[in-house]
Amino acid sequence: MKRVPLNKADYYETFPSYLDGISRKFGEKPAITYFTRAKEPVTASYAQVTQQALCAAHALKARGYAGKHLAIVAENCYDWLVAYLAIASAGAAAVCIDVEQSDENIRQMISQADAVGVFASDTYLPICRQTEEEAAAWDLFLLGESSKEQVSIQDLCREGQPLMEQKENRIDGLACDPAATASIVYTSGTTSLSKPVMLSHRAILYNAGDAIRDVDAGPRVFSSLPFYHSYGMTGAVLDTLVRGAELCINGDLKTMMRDLYLSQPDSMITVPLVVEMLYKQLWLSAEKEGKAKQLRSLLKMCRILKKLHLPWENKTLSDIRQKMVGSLHVIVSGGAHLEKKICEDFELFGIQILQGYGITECAPMVSTNGNKYCKMGSVGLVLDHYQVKIVEDEIWVKGTSLMNGYYKQPQQTKEVMTEDGWFKTGDLGYLDKDGFLYITGRKKNLIVFKNGKKVSPEKLEEQLLKIPMVKEVMVYGAANGSSADTVVVAASIYPDPELSKGMSSYEILEHLQSKIDQLNATLPLFQQIQMITIRDQEFTKTASKKIKRHTV
Repeated sequence: MKRVPLNKADYYETFPSYLDGISRKFGEKPAITYFTRAKEPVTASYAQVTQQALCAAHALKARGYAGKHLAIVAENCYDWLVAYLAIASAGAAAVCIDVEQSDENIRQMISQADAVGVFASDTYLPICRQTEEEAAAWDLFLLGESSKEQVSIQDLCREGQPLMEQKENRIDGLACDPAATASIVYTSGTTSLSKPVMLSHRAILYNAGDAIRDVDAGPRVFSSLPFYHSYGMTGAVLDTLVRGAELCINGDLKTMMRDLYLSQPDSMITVPLVVEMLYKQLWLSAEKEGKAKQLRSLLKMCRILKKLHLPWENKTLSDIRQKMVGSLHVIVSGGAHLEKKICEDFELFGIQILQGYGITECAPMVSTNGNKYCKMGSVGLVLDHYQVKIVEDEIWVKGTSLMNGYYKQPQQTKEVMTEDGWFKTGDLGYLDKDGFLYITGRKKNLIVFKNGKKVSPEKLEEQLLKIPMVKEVMVYGAANGSSADTVVVAASIYPDPELSKGMSSYEILEHLQSKIDQLNATLPLFQQIQMITIRDQEFTKTASKKIKRHTV
């Protein structure tokens, strides 16, 4: 298949050159927008973002932080981005801390990464203050305006300005090795404890360039993805800025829908859980208005017209989309599998969903669907600077954007890297004849029976999530009998609280069992679900909203 990219990508070797390049190219264009509590937009131009980041970088360099590790502990905010760009440009490594962890885990991550400084917001400042025993462990900086007690990121911007103005070129003195670690990002930890992944300047910035080649996301992008996750940083922030678009950011899930509508974006970069939430909200609204039956008939008609290659666009569906998400017409989804039917239905509303595949160790994007080159159900074509091969059903990746390894964990690094540079992802999948990649499951999640047969939990979970009352589910192998290797397929289900309202636990179980009996009738005996447990609360999830299986 001959592939012609939609966009020309700029590839930068280091963060100082990246900031200098986007500033010169896009200048006064709007770069970052966020909304206040009063719903007022606050926008910073490319010139402003890069000026602040480079000033702070010069201050950090003068303070002797080059080559050191500096952690960021905060919710999404504008200053988070300035701190990250400044740290990387100063020749230090930005340690991105998952703030959804416990207080103890946050402090442990800071220590594990040998951070000598921490940038924290007001919310997380108390967690990051050292005990008497840790008094000399790390310096503390505030994200936000200065206070009497704490030096802030804004103080560093002011401190670095005269230092930068002394230079002939504002990135003079900020030379970085493209192969040096620019960021340490912790893995999501769905099947094991999080590992600190070292990503170089070149790895991150080439990945940002590759990610936009086939995707036309429009001039205005919305994202609520956490910046501490590589998908949120590379896949939403850096690749949006490298092409000169405006990024509207959100730091609080409670205001996500409000900010999405206020942003009036052309596209949204998110995870399947959010897409599913939008989909369910659409149908709940239709049910409340008594229009669900009419909407189903309309969608059915549009599907038929589309299949016959006849004009199928419909004003009623466009109006529904406008009312719910405004001008949004592209959703880039990654982090987990998204049901094909949801993608098909959204397309009828005028929203194209482009699924991709990434993993933290790959900085993170490995493949993506594009506006022009897209196959529903796949995770797209492999990015330009990567190669992919399938070894015993496992996806192996090799290329420019691979990690430098796990920080201070040589044995764990050796376990996933081959001598000739291939990274063993642990994900199962295949490539079709056109080069599109498909994910079929996770190697560690496979349920293996004594007779050698294997079951992928993800495939069964996909079927179970079609049951309306199932909000969340995890399928696993449960021990059954005296032998440890005798297992049966089991499902742990969190029922939808809206749909199960007023029902007893017995009634919920009875309802779900009848639906699962119907599903089992279509499955081979060894794949049938033989045990069900009901949960009274949601599963613990990663930053990309995948269930943390090892905690269940």
